[in-house]
Amino acid sequence: MASRFFRCSSLWGTADWIAEDPARQHLPEATYRPWSAEAPWGLFPGAEPAPREAADDGPFLYVGPLATHYGHFLINTLPRLWPLVSWQGPLPRILCHVSGPRQALEELAFLRAILCQLGIDTADVVSFDRPQTVRDVVVPEPALREQAAVHAVFAELCRTIGRPLWRDVAVDAVTRPLYLSKTRLRAGVAHVTNEEAIVAELERRGVEIAFPETLGFAEQVRLLSGRQIVMGTLGSAFHTSAFAAPGRRLVGLNWQIAVNANFALLDRVNGAQARYYHPHGTLYEEAPGWQVAWTVADPRGVAEALLRRAEWLDRDEPDDAGVLAEMRRRALRPFRRRGP
Repeated sequence: MASRFFRCSSLWGTADWIAEDPARQHLPEATYRPWSAEAPWGLFPGAEPAPREAADDGPFLYVGPLATHYGHFLINTLPRLWPLVSWQGPLPRILCHVSGPRQALEELAFLRAILCQLGIDTADVVSFDRPQTVRDVVVPEPALREQAAVHAVFAELCRTIGRPLWRDVAVDAVTRPLYLSKTRLRAGVAHVTNEEAIVAELERRGVEIAFPETLGFAEQVRLLSGRQIVMGTLGSAFHTSAFAAPGRRLVGLNWQIAVNANFALLDRVNGAQARYYHPHGTLYEEAPGWQVAWTVADPRGVAEALLRRAEWLDRDEPDDAGVLAEMRRRALRPFRRRGP
């Protein structure tokens, strides 16, 4: 079954590297309109003519809508925090828009952990429920554009966050492979419906199984830094490698032949050696709580193939010629009418 793995060699999007910093704008005064499903909202240069409640003076760093999902936060919100890497003077408050109650932000453990590494407290993350005049606001362009490009300063931002967390870890000291499992998750973007069978076979073969949602951000960074090989199905847990020790060695299962370019972007950020695969014979179905639910044809074979691909990380591997030839034969097989 190992030969029936497709190497994912194409991207859904692009993964360009940009050496220069993104642009940023300084607004001496701006009008903040709170999030609304019915009226225009956002941050607008200048103060409105009509009297508005005046907020405290800045400095503020405006990040737009604050994503509360871990993976979306890393891709859509964190890239606007890059000015903190070289910020001069008192640190700013983080000005954002949220669509839910303030309490929801306080409950985001990953938000607290990441901001703490940047010297920011969650109390300094502010949004308003009515129009406000705000002063001294920095509005940066993102240092990572989803499925498109990443700026070098985003790599520096990730190192600033992650390095103190793995600095005392014995990097790559654990040779036992690690598998990041989604079997305890009940909702998300994509999952393998029969992943339990893959996990059972991997455990039988001596692989360590971890459940990222049960670990804190710092624990995940240290865990990934200490392992020589990390495997799993593609998801937000793989993004954490951007904060771990450089050069993580990753082997991932993907639900389609093309890989979302966000994974390639974050692999570039930290120099990860990553290979992603799509099992031949994958079936798809609907599952409540998941955008994509897919079933592998041979879970035990997939587990074996993952381990074999991990062995091949440091050398060339057989290509997909055999699989492609078989698919061509099936596609070109002549149709035979039944009956007389």
